[in-house]
Amino acid sequence: MSLFTHKKSLLLIGGIIIIGGIAFTVNAQSKPTKTAVAQRLNLYEATALTTLDVSKSTDGVSNAQLSQVNEGLYRLDKNSQPVNALAKKTTITNGGKTYLIDLHKNGHWSNGQAVTAHDFVYAWKRTVTPKTKSEFTYRFTNIKNANAIIAGKKAPSTLGVQATGKYQLKITLSKPAAYFKKSLASTIFYPLNQTAVKKYGNKYGTSAKTTVFNGPFVLTGWTGTNDHWTLKKNPRYRDKKVVKLNQINYQVLKSGTTAYNLYQANKLDMVTLTGEQNIQNQHNQDLKTLSAGRVGFIQYNQKDKVAANQALRTAISLAINRQQLANKVLENGSIAAKSFGVYDMLKQPKTGTDFIDDATVKNTATTNLPLAKKDYQTALKQLKQSHLDLTITCGDDDTSHQVAEFLQGQLTSHLAGLKVTIKAMPFTAMLGKVSHGEFQLNLTSWGMDFADPSQALTILTSKSNSNMGHYQSKPYDQAMAAAEGTDAMTPTTRYQDLVKAAKTAMTDQAVTPLYEGRSHVLVKSRVKGVVYNKFSGDMNFRAAYVK
Repeated sequence: MSLFTHKKSLLLIGGIIIIGGIAFTVNAQSKPTKTAVAQRLNLYEATALTTLDVSKSTDGVSNAQLSQVNEGLYRLDKNSQPVNALAKKTTITNGGKTYLIDLHKNGHWSNGQAVTAHDFVYAWKRTVTPKTKSEFTYRFTNIKNANAIIAGKKAPSTLGVQATGKYQLKITLSKPAAYFKKSLASTIFYPLNQTAVKKYGNKYGTSAKTTVFNGPFVLTGWTGTNDHWTLKKNPRYRDKKVVKLNQINYQVLKSGTTAYNLYQANKLDMVTLTGEQNIQNQHNQDLKTLSAGRVGFIQYNQKDKVAANQALRTAISLAINRQQLANKVLENGSIAAKSFGVYDMLKQPKTGTDFIDDATVKNTATTNLPLAKKDYQTALKQLKQSHLDLTITCGDDDTSHQVAEFLQGQLTSHLAGLKVTIKAMPFTAMLGKVSHGEFQLNLTSWGMDFADPSQALTILTSKSNSNMGHYQSKPYDQAMAAAEGTDAMTPTTRYQDLVKAAKTAMTDQAVTPLYEGRSHVLVKSRVKGVVYNKFSGDMNFRAAYVK
């Protein structure tokens, strides 16, 4: 159902005129008075909801729903900065290793129980317990003893978090982290109601009826297998006066064409554009471009003699027209990458300059065909070859294959004697091959959990499990170690450490950044007050309304 049902007919019923679904009261001595607009949205997701358990959520749809129906210590504003949610006051001591957080005392679960510091302690210990099998335990790595607990070497009771009062939480870190408050805004750090979890056991979070909520909305109508559900205003939410929407109706639509048609028919209030729709709506006043907090790049297996050649990697990077890739192939608002990361991760503390601009190195991620050809000839000489054969591994989805074909065309046409073969396969199969080092070049992307350059740069450190290309650089490791160690709580110095690391990776062509992932979304003009996160594009409907 749309917010308004468009009709050409005019009906007069009991002194009320209905035009296009909007009612006006008629009387002899006053002008027609417009009634209140229904505070209801009709939205969709491209894939099914899988869980409402904050410890077990791994997909974007589940996390998006959890962020509407639950509330943690902090939430991120439109600039990706943490602001207080359940946290009322935060005191940081011990060189950034101790957080003492006073909570609001008016938080309640949908079962009527108070939200307390114990709910956070219970939730976090449950998440890091190996038998819970949470896939996001790595997010707790900065908290004291977390890694040992995750590895099964210490008891969950030793985790560095405790309730020092009913409404006071103490967190002890193993080392300071400048981005820790940002991290705490994630759904993985939300509290859990122990009474409900114990009551429902393994069924907790598997349906609306086996879950309790403490956020702006409660979720209803989800059985655990169906493709539709509803968010309703939570009457027990501690800050319910800011919530204006009464209802958000969701349905799962796997077809982008179906979703677009429903939007055009006013039966959806938002739609993410796909394919030709992006071109058709490039001048639509309701168009919004949202960041995905994701960078697409080429990963090189540096244990492969050919891929390990730096001159070759640089030649590949300089032969690619990223603007054409973004505008002609992706066509979804994505932009050309300039460094290994995305915009709005971090600003220079004193000048406000974006990190990406400071981390850009000339002739590392731009098109420069004369230099590309020169570097390619250098590579041939170093490898003692007259021509080269390269294989790009990628996913078998349409977008990945299209990007791979674009790269194939760019490289073979600009670098004489180079042959490029595309090896497409299902994502899970590709990941398995890459993790075992069975690749030469890999077309992939990396999505960051929150806005900080370390979220991308850490995967290139020599000890990172995600460093599947086996990039090794002592200066890089040293810069990252300083940023996450001695300089962690000194913003300006830490920023320079991160810039140094990013520039080192680009000069070495550790990976070849291609694009910053973004998407085009149409939003009905009557929808107001939605907070769009600049870094990730996440939407928060807490204060949204229909005008």
